[in-house]
Amino acid sequence: MKRWFLLLGTVALVASASCGGQTDAKGPAGPVALTVRLPNPQQQILYVDEVMPVRPGPLTLYYPKFIPGDHAPDGPVGDMMGLEITAGGKRIAWLRDEVDMFTFHLTVPAGVDRIDIRFQFPERERVTPNLMGLEWNEVALYQAGYPTKVQMYEPTLVIPAGWRYASALTTEESSGGRITFKSVPFNTLVDSPVIAGRYFRELDLTPSGSSVNRYLDMVGDDAAAVDISDAQIAAYRHLVEQAQALFHAHHYDRYHFLLTLSDYVSRGGLEHHQSSDDRARSGAKTFADADRFMLDASLLPHEYTHSWNGKFMRPAELWQPDFESPEHARMLWVYEGLTVYLGDMLTARSGLWSPETWRDVVAYRAAAMAHQTGRDWRPLIDTTVGAQLVYGSPSAWSNWRRQTDFYREGQLLWLAVDMKIRTLSHDRDSIDDFARHFFGDDNGSFITHTYTFSDVVAALNAVQPYDWASFLRNWLDGVGQQVPLLSGIEASGWRLVYTDEPSRYQSAIENVGEGELEMHGVNAMFSVGLFLDGQGKVEDVLWNGPAFKAGLAPGMELVAIDGRPYSASVLRSEIAQAQKSRKPLQIMANDDGLTELYTVYYDGGLKYPHLVRVPGTTDSLQQILAPKPLDNGS
Repeated sequence: MKRWFLLLGTVALVASASCGGQTDAKGPAGPVALTVRLPNPQQQILYVDEVMPVRPGPLTLYYPKFIPGDHAPDGPVGDMMGLEITAGGKRIAWLRDEVDMFTFHLTVPAGVDRIDIRFQFPERERVTPNLMGLEWNEVALYQAGYPTKVQMYEPTLVIPAGWRYASALTTEESSGGRITFKSVPFNTLVDSPVIAGRYFRELDLTPSGSSVNRYLDMVGDDAAAVDISDAQIAAYRHLVEQAQALFHAHHYDRYHFLLTLSDYVSRGGLEHHQSSDDRARSGAKTFADADRFMLDASLLPHEYTHSWNGKFMRPAELWQPDFESPEHARMLWVYEGLTVYLGDMLTARSGLWSPETWRDVVAYRAAAMAHQTGRDWRPLIDTTVGAQLVYGSPSAWSNWRRQTDFYREGQLLWLAVDMKIRTLSHDRDSIDDFARHFFGDDNGSFITHTYTFSDVVAALNAVQPYDWASFLRNWLDGVGQQVPLLSGIEASGWRLVYTDEPSRYQSAIENVGEGELEMHGVNAMFSVGLFLDGQGKVEDVLWNGPAFKAGLAPGMELVAIDGRPYSASVLRSEIAQAQKSRKPLQIMANDDGLTELYTVYYDGGLKYPHLVRVPGTTDSLQQILAPKPLDNGS
C-alpha cells in the first residue's frame, strides 16, 4: 500500500534503555521462567514464582507502573504481598525505593547466576470460584536497564483441572490444568491476558476464505451466561468483516475476544494488540436480556478497534520502552475519541446496534457534553493531559470539573471531522478513507508505529485538503461556545432535541445498568440538574443549575418531593406537574443526618435527548452507518 502520509512518526523498533539498575551490553542474562498458580479460586489468591537469570552486583527490579490502555501509573503494586527473593535457598535482602514505590533494589551475591522471586497477589476483581482473568503485569517483576522487548519470559499458568482457557499466547503444552506458553518478550506477555473457567465457550468468527483466525472466547458464572444466540453470533461475525472492510488490513497473527460474563468481577474492557480483555457491564445476563445486550454491544467493537488505533498505531508519547517510563496522554482525543467514533460506527454496521440505537447513544452523549459545565473553563486538551487525574475521579461535581471527556466529546469531534470531509469532498471521501490509509499500512505487521499531531493533520490533508490544524486546535484548546460541539450532528442532517419521553437507551441505563461510557442512575441533569443513584442519593449537581441554586449538593439523599416519598417515578411525575402548575418543586433531602427542605425553581418539564431529522437535508448518518462491501483480503 502506498505510504502517502510522509510525516508518520518513527516506527517503534528501537528504544533507549531505562536508567538505573544492572545493565550489560549483552542484554539480560537469559529468559525468566514465570509460573502463576491459582490453587484455590475461592481464596482469590495468585501465587507467583519467577526464576530470573542475573549477574552479580546491584540489581533493580520494577513492578509494572504505567499499563498501556490505562493511561495512568496505576499498576496495583499496593496489593502485592509476601515478596521473598532467594538464591540457592538463601534470602537476599531487598529495599523498596523511597520515592518510586514500584522499584525494588537488591545486591546479587558473587557466584549467583539466578534468583528466585516469590510473592502472592490477591485477585479480587477478576477471580471467582468458577472463572479467572489474568493480566500478567500484576504478577511479575522485571529488570531495570533494558527495554521490555528484549526481556524474554517463559510463562506457565496452573489452573484447576477441567477449566478451559484462551489467550493470544501460543500454547506449547497443556496437561491437567498446567499450561506452558511459548516464550515471549515481556511487553508481549503483558499485552496477552488469559481468561479461564469452568463454563467456557469458544466461537470461530473467522471470515470465509481468511487464513487469519478470529475467536470469541467466553467464560461465565454458569452455563447460561455463555449461551449466546445465533443472531448475536452472526453480528459478531459481521463485526470482524466490517472492521476488515473499514481498515483493509489486520495487525495480528490471530485475534481473541476474551469476554467474561460475571456478576462478581470488575466491569469494563482493556485493549490488547491481538486480544481484548472484555468484562461485560451487564454481567451474566448480557446475552439473555435485550436491553443489557444493547448497553454492552459497543464494548467488543471498541476494544477491537484499538488493535489498529492505540496498539498498531499509537501516539508517540504513549509508546515507552518499559512500564516505568511516564506516558504522556495529550493525544487521547485520537487514541480514545476516534476509537469511540469508529468502534460505535462498527457496532452499527455489524448489526450489534440499529441505526436508531446509535442515534440515541449519540444524542445522550451530546446532551451530556452540552451540560458539561466545566467546558466553560477547562479545554478538552486538559482532560487528556490530566488523564491520570480524571480516571477514577469522583462523580461529585464532575460536570464542573470534567472527567474523561475525550471519549464522549472525542466522538463528537470525529463526527464533525467526518462531516467536514464529506461536505468538502461532496461525499467523495469520508473518515473511512482516513482510517484505511492511516491504520491500514503494513498489512499483517504488528510492530507498533507512532504518530504525532502533525501526522494526523497531514493524513487528513491527504484525504481532503483543509486547515485541519486550526480546526483541531480550536476544538481542543477552546472553551465554552468556542467549540462547535454539535456541528457534526447538524451537518449530518439531524439536530439534537429534548422531549418528555426517554429513548430506549436512556431507559436501559436508568433501569438495568450503565452503558460503556455512562454511569448507571437517574439522569435529570437536563432538567432540574440532578444525577441520582438508584436509591435517591445525589451523585452530581449541575453547576449553577436549578438544584444547585436551591442549595442541593452531591452526597445528599432525597427523602421526598412535594410531600411524596422519593422514587424515580415520583421525581419524574413532580417535574412534569411543575410544568403545568408553574410552582417550584419542594425537595426534602437528608445530608449527614440533617433533613432540610429545598425549593427548586424549575418548570421546564422533563427533558430527554433525541436526534431528529432536519427536513430538506441529506441524511448523512444513513451513509455513515450503512454496512460496507466486504473486503476480500484476510
